[in-house]
Amino acid sequence: VSVLLQFVGAADDPRSCRFSQMMEQRLEKVFSEAEIKVFKATSRLFVQMLSVSKATGSPAVTLVYTVRNGTIFLNGTTASNLLGHLSAELVGYFLFYPPLIVAERKLQIYV
Repeated sequence: VSVLLQFVGAADDPRSCRFSQMMEQRLEKVFSEAEIKVFKATSRLFVQMLSVSKATGSPAVTLVYTVRNGTIFLNGTTASNLLGHLSAELVGYFLFYPPLIVAERKLQIYV
């Protein structure tokens, strides 16, 4: 699953381990909020950042990550659909950066 952030603050380095860890934690909070909204309960979903990239000359940052529940990985469609129940504003609130696109690799879902 990937998220495209509109921009990241100048003080944050998207290439740092600290940034990746911070985004993993924030995405876990987003998924927790989505579970509460959809299922009225929450399981412990874990996010693992696979890559963080920023195009030269662009403020946009792309996060590519996996989501798992224990030892079972959620497929991209399931994870994207879960986040699709939240508004872009709410996702941005938890991530601290406004998202432009929340997408599965082959199917883009705009929030």
